[in-house]
Amino acid sequence: MQIELPEASAISAALTTWRAANSLLDRLCVRYAQPQDALRHLGLTLLTQGQVDPALGFLKAALALAPQDTVLWNELAGAFYRTGQQAEACAAQRASLALDTAQPQAWLLLAAIESNLGDDTAAESHYLTALALDPHLAEAAFGLGVIAFQRRRFTDAVKWLRQSIADGGHNMGLYVCLAQALFLLGDFAQALIALQTAASFPACDGIVIEKLAQLRLIETCIREGAEPALAVYREVAGPHARDIDKVATIAFQFLSGFGYGEAAIKLGQWRLARNPDDATLRYLLAALRSEPLARAPDDYLVAHFDGFADTFESKLVGSLAYRVPEKLHALLAKTGRHFGAILDLGCGTGLCAPFLKQMGDRLTGVDLSRRMLEKAGARAIYDDLVEAEAGDFLDHAKARFDLVVASDSIIYFGDLTAIFEKIARVLEPGGLFAFNTEAAEAGFHVRPSGRFAHAASYVETVAARDFTVVEMQTAVLRLEAAQPLDGVLVLLQRR
Repeated sequence: MQIELPEASAISAALTTWRAANSLLDRLCVRYAQPQDALRHLGLTLLTQGQVDPALGFLKAALALAPQDTVLWNELAGAFYRTGQQAEACAAQRASLALDTAQPQAWLLLAAIESNLGDDTAAESHYLTALALDPHLAEAAFGLGVIAFQRRRFTDAVKWLRQSIADGGHNMGLYVCLAQALFLLGDFAQALIALQTAASFPACDGIVIEKLAQLRLIETCIREGAEPALAVYREVAGPHARDIDKVATIAFQFLSGFGYGEAAIKLGQWRLARNPDDATLRYLLAALRSEPLARAPDDYLVAHFDGFADTFESKLVGSLAYRVPEKLHALLAKTGRHFGAILDLGCGTGLCAPFLKQMGDRLTGVDLSRRMLEKAGARAIYDDLVEAEAGDFLDHAKARFDLVVASDSIIYFGDLTAIFEKIARVLEPGGLFAFNTEAAEAGFHVRPSGRFAHAASYVETVAARDFTVVEMQTAVLRLEAAQPLDGVLVLLQRR
């Protein structure tokens, strides 16, 4: 959009009448030689008094008399920005920069406006331009840090936020954002330092205090163990403390995910003593101890995914950038085949369903979690949905399939021999089997996440009895502990 300005001649003609009706404008016209300066100051004064429309009108009138004045354009942009008129602010700021591109503060404001308009790509570009003009512009580095954080580029976020601090940035939000980015990178000690600084600000609230207590819990657990860590949490959080079991669960997940296995085991043992029937925790502790496991047990899978159902897609797809269904689709699309009957094994909430239904005539979904199946059923895409453990379903299935897809399902099996044999039994000769594994250097092993990793060579060896390899493709499966998780996409054909 463009900002429409009145005609300069109309402003000049009206000025005498305005001065007669407005004593402040009359005094300003006496003080300033140029009428645009008087109109500008009146507009800014009215803006501080909350008289938005008259203020904008006088600023536009000033610009009508001096349309090449970049300062006036910047002030009009700022007025629009402060009053929530972001599109108009963007247009005014761009008009200023069209006259003079060497304005770091103007690029800074344009970046903030673009961010408010939802265009973080443009905002990031404008912050970088501002920094190129003024390398020590702390606000621009802060803006870049916030965008990097929102895009889950936590290493970049830490870099920019630290640069902002080095260049004089000093506010609670800056230190909170830095602490969270460091926390999500597993650098708990540095995150604690940043959050302690945030907590020193007078504006610090209970949310920051409780976050600080969580960090103290994790840091103490690494150094001293579970009981001292939990005592520290209660002491620091005080009246802001949350349910201790929930807090311990979050701490366990982060300690485990970032490789603090010994501390995670100690905290997990404390939790298991309080909740001896917790199937999820019992299995994850076994995985952390590297106990010999052939597959994830049914009670773990049911408890984990029933509890995960409501947030499954937002966390996996949104927060963890999970794209395995799309990547398997691309692998299958290259075959150019249409399938009569398709089995979505371990279908979860049905993330694969939209593309699978386009590739075949009849789609069956199988999952052990009733809550996940409810989500899958709400899509109204599957022809059949079956609540069953994968192996049990394959053992008793009377139907035969032309395609079996197992997106993030095979990773819950360690030894693949039995499950591959069962899948081969239900596949028609020439049928395809598409799935993914998490990468291992040799054989297979259980990871602290409770999922198994498999070497490509192991998969090939197990598959050789009943399948030929159509394609094996390395891929990033998701983010894990804020880092890309490598895996393999596999397409096999039934002999």
